[in-house]
Amino acid sequence: MIDYKIIEVDPGKAKASERILSDVSGAVEAGLRIHEEKASWEHPPLSSSNPVFIGMGPFAGGPLFGSHRLTVVFKSPVSQGLHFSSMGGAAYSFMRTGLHGIVVEGASREPSIIYVFQGPSGLEVDFDYLEWSRLEEVYKSPPGGTRSLHKYIASRLGEEMIKYKARILLVGPGAYTTRFAGLFSWVPDQRGMPGPVVDSASRGGAGSVLAQGHGVVAIVVGGVDSSPNPVGRELASLASKLLGGSYYKELEKATVKYRYDPRLGTGGTFGVNYAHYRELIPALAYNTIYYSPGVRLALHEKIMRSFWKPFQEKVHGRDKGRNWRTCGEPCSVVCKKIWDGVKIDYEPAHAMGPMIGVITLGDTARLVEKLDDLGLDAIEAGHMVAWLFDAVSRGLLEPGEVGLPYKPVFDPIALDEEVSRRNALLASRIIDMVSERRGEHASLIALEGLREAARMLDELYDNRVSSLGYSFRDLLVYAGFGSTGYFTPNYYWSPGVIAPLFVLGRYWTNYSPSYTDPEDYAVHSYNRAVAELAIDNAGICRFHRKWAERILDGLYREVYGSDEPIIDRAKRLYSRIALYQVRAGAEPVPWESRKTMDIVAMMAAELKAPGWETLAGNYEALRDWWDRFYSKVKDLVGATVG
Repeated sequence: MIDYKIIEVDPGKAKASERILSDVSGAVEAGLRIHEEKASWEHPPLSSSNPVFIGMGPFAGGPLFGSHRLTVVFKSPVSQGLHFSSMGGAAYSFMRTGLHGIVVEGASREPSIIYVFQGPSGLEVDFDYLEWSRLEEVYKSPPGGTRSLHKYIASRLGEEMIKYKARILLVGPGAYTTRFAGLFSWVPDQRGMPGPVVDSASRGGAGSVLAQGHGVVAIVVGGVDSSPNPVGRELASLASKLLGGSYYKELEKATVKYRYDPRLGTGGTFGVNYAHYRELIPALAYNTIYYSPGVRLALHEKIMRSFWKPFQEKVHGRDKGRNWRTCGEPCSVVCKKIWDGVKIDYEPAHAMGPMIGVITLGDTARLVEKLDDLGLDAIEAGHMVAWLFDAVSRGLLEPGEVGLPYKPVFDPIALDEEVSRRNALLASRIIDMVSERRGEHASLIALEGLREAARMLDELYDNRVSSLGYSFRDLLVYAGFGSTGYFTPNYYWSPGVIAPLFVLGRYWTNYSPSYTDPEDYAVHSYNRAVAELAIDNAGICRFHRKWAERILDGLYREVYGSDEPIIDRAKRLYSRIALYQVRAGAEPVPWESRKTMDIVAMMAAELKAPGWETLAGNYEALRDWWDRFYSKVKDLVGATVG
């Protein structure tokens, strides 16, 4: 397959060494092999012995749009198992190093910046160290957080930032205080300063591992050289040959949702999802799964009027296209939609929007920007705020116990623009308290994560739990892994986002609003998981999956001489990942939360699926659904999982 060229860097010793991983198919496989070699399942996620792998796919460097994603592989402080996160466009600079991947191991005592450049005389690796007080000054300087750190590094690089077409991968201040910080990267403007687009590998806590486990605050990549891809410009004609027609026309058809869909008159994940899924989009801490269709439609109308329409007018109005950007690589899809200077994607905006009772887009944009600057996973932050809002609204917590001056409003009928603004102020306060570890409950969430925090709050407020009849865990939506690991789901009303699979928090599942027998659902979810794994492994953006999945076999065959069906290799990789999770004590465990189980039951009821009447409130039947799903997944994965 591929001789995958990596460099292993230790910021504590200021050392770097190159090596080749032979017979590798892509970034997921390379990262998995590193973790298997290091037996990282034996170490805590925030240990310096938990390596962080950052790598690109084998087709970067050519004209295939969407083939320049970076994949990050690490043991997650959220799930406690191996996790895979990716960011768009960054491999367009990374490929100029002449490397396929970087492994970070060891730890520095002071915050370190790692520079990896391909210069005129070859690969150059340098280390820079900041005093803690200086890093704090940088983070606090305007505009704040990750943007300020980018500006600081870019200013120090000067002309080299432009000369090497550098990309800065960095963490925010939240990486030092929480478990759910990501790895962020602002797309540089022509001066090398942060532009309006930021992309991130934010799910699972890779930023927390880099900062707390390795003392790394940033990795800067670039160079004067190009990718080690052996085909280069011939890839476009090869893709056309494999697709049986013009690659560019096939790409345009396959990615219409993300650019602009004329049938809906909108584009991008934000624009399309609200227009397409309508009342099936979960909101208000997933409480909408309990509402009647009429109430959900009324709420949807408010969202469309106050939340979606302002986006539509600026992004897809008269000046359509002026506010569209890419993730940093040349790409005709221009999926990044900019509203009032802030990149608006569905999941971060929904997390800081309808999920927490906010329907004023300006307030949502400011909250998203705050999370980007703090370097925090917006999806996790949305679940956190929504869960606390729900607990306060129901009386499990008093507002003052979580540092709030008043109660949030979580009533879909009462929700209006004034209520939305008040909820947004409370959300901002919670984010500040958690990221700064201010207060007992906020510190608990930052240090332990949501699943353990819910368990401990159940013990602390056991009298309230008993009198009200539901627990903190009942209000939190998550899938559990092992004794303390978990993942909150992406914002879709679907059994697949919380089903017992070995990697969640990604789209490695069936996330459509659907319901079938658990065995059938398991087969479809597993098949989507390995297909998405194959796309991630190849370093290709999933927005391009409709054309890329059709020709992956041909690309590997023509470029690298591999006749093995890539889906077979992906299945073996998934089995190895499953074995890793078992070794790490992070295998899926049965649902603990009523609301999580109700997602399945209420979707069955919504679709009037056969037997739906027996599921609502029947947690024994739902446990049986979980058992049957997981049993089928284990059959598909193989006997090694047990």
